[in-house]
Amino acid sequence: MSSDLATKFAAVLRRTDFVERHEQAVRYKAKKRDETIALIPRWNERRARAREFKASARADLPRLIQMFSARAAECGVRVWTAATAHEANEIVLRISRSHGVERVAKSKSMTTEECGLNSFLEQHGISVTDTDLGERIVQMFEEPPSHIVTPCIHRSREEIGELFAQHGMCEPGETDPTRLTEAARRALRSLFLGADLGITGANFLVAETGTVVVIENEANSLLGTSLSRVHIVVAGIDKLIERIPQLATFLTVLPPSSTGQRLTTYATHYTGPLLASEAERAAGLGDHELHIVLLDNGRSGLVGTPAEEALACIRCGACLNVCPVYRRVGGHAYDWVYPGPIGTVLAPGLVGRDEWVKASSLCGACTEVCPVGIDLARHIHDWRGELRGQGRLANPLPPGMAFLLRKPALWRGSLSVLRRLGPVAAAVARRTRWAKQWSAGGARRLPEIPSQTFRQWWTARPAPVISPTVVPGSIPVPEQRTVVETRDLETQFVEALQEAGGELIGVDALPQLVATRRAAGVLTSLGVESGLAPVTKLDLDGVPWLAATARRRIAWPGTLWVDFDDLDSRAQLVLPEGLVLLVPAVELVGTLDEHYELMAADAMPRCGTFVTGPSKTADIEQALVFGAHGPRRLLVLPLP
Repeated sequence: MSSDLATKFAAVLRRTDFVERHEQAVRYKAKKRDETIALIPRWNERRARAREFKASARADLPRLIQMFSARAAECGVRVWTAATAHEANEIVLRISRSHGVERVAKSKSMTTEECGLNSFLEQHGISVTDTDLGERIVQMFEEPPSHIVTPCIHRSREEIGELFAQHGMCEPGETDPTRLTEAARRALRSLFLGADLGITGANFLVAETGTVVVIENEANSLLGTSLSRVHIVVAGIDKLIERIPQLATFLTVLPPSSTGQRLTTYATHYTGPLLASEAERAAGLGDHELHIVLLDNGRSGLVGTPAEEALACIRCGACLNVCPVYRRVGGHAYDWVYPGPIGTVLAPGLVGRDEWVKASSLCGACTEVCPVGIDLARHIHDWRGELRGQGRLANPLPPGMAFLLRKPALWRGSLSVLRRLGPVAAAVARRTRWAKQWSAGGARRLPEIPSQTFRQWWTARPAPVISPTVVPGSIPVPEQRTVVETRDLETQFVEALQEAGGELIGVDALPQLVATRRAAGVLTSLGVESGLAPVTKLDLDGVPWLAATARRRIAWPGTLWVDFDDLDSRAQLVLPEGLVLLVPAVELVGTLDEHYELMAADAMPRCGTFVTGPSKTADIEQALVFGAHGPRRLLVLPLP
């Protein structure tokens, strides 16, 4: 490890309060992941399928880029290609200037962080506000995200409360996550209503339909792209997959690995720009614009290197949560947009930071949790060998260690001598330069030298009792628990909906509400009176309850598919305080796989999303808060 990186790690480790709090936070995320995947049938089979889909896309990337560009263009989308981050930034600036953009609402995007887009646009007089709560917090702290999924995981509620108070967003001394989230909601709502441009990243790009998929919990992405007339997507070419049905696999493995949820609150599919609402047409305005910037920025150059398989990464952050180095030093110690194991694999190929490959214990925990089966530990190991062979990396072993490791008898003899020297030898060993660098890399202190070797312990241990069902010499591996669900789909849906914070109601429990045109007709047939919902964003803001229609329910994640072709504007889904979704009771399927099979037979809607509970966030010390930016409550009414 270079002295610079070791110094950064050592500085963080001296902040014992931070180390303890940070490690506790990421361990909690890892625990949530484990609890959720235990409920998913055939988890490893789904991981293997996701890995195959990504490998196939990587092998056929030029064709998929061409197919995606053509399909998106047919849907009215302008597709741009950028070889470098600078080119991507220039394209965004060009589009912004052509529309006279002054204020941008940007949702969470690691790709735009990679490009440094915020500072680039600010330098050219365009104000950019990150609207994801965690991203907004680190932006106000004037620092980069420290985690791929939870940007402010390194900050305490006390620090965030003090920050908000300094900006007049709350009273001094406020530390309650709910009230802090409410303060951010109030401050950002005016930005959403007045933004000239919405910028997002993408979780997936589907080549066969030209579809962009963005998943989120807070509704800030939907607000930013629904209320402005121009939407720009900046996405790496590694986000491409071939077919729509493959999304069922990816949306089953990504949310549990990322946030410990069955499915995020919103998973929005953009297939073409938003059509102008009646009010916009009356004002002489045409349809909205959707631009997609496909970014390479060194990704193509990773082919043939130990980082090639890392192009399959779906940015879930699971590898960070289990990494013993990242847990102790946090993301800022890496000083790059992608920290932890995935960053360690990408860094030598994308930004030439070779020293990172030493900042790993090679324990394999990252490989074990990766939802797309990337063998991260193996690739870090391979980078070490390749960089060493190229002369780009110094030998990390202490002088003479390589020679000793090639001579087993000499190695065992040396250890025997060290054990006899006892505490003196251990103290000397811990004071070597190599030992100090090891500790600075986030590992624990070197342990005391044991009184016996592993070989001695193994020889002296009691003989194991071998079960007659176990083949001698094999290692028994417990079978993964398979969830056998015998309850009906309705019960499964209700339980999953309630787990996500949603509520199932009957007609008699409907609140007083306004409704979209389609929903108003349905309510009238049920004998329910409702006013017609406004379609302009200023009139929609703060509406207590709005009713809309959903096409289908999916039992496993407890979600509903909402097709925006049924709405005058998708802003109607996210601006009200409370949302009621009316859905035909018979339109209920068990899994996302079944849903996408049905979708494959139809043309993709211009825009549609899964809605799984009300808007939510857990960015402030993992405390779950409903109503981050979108509806605070979700009521579901199945129709006979």
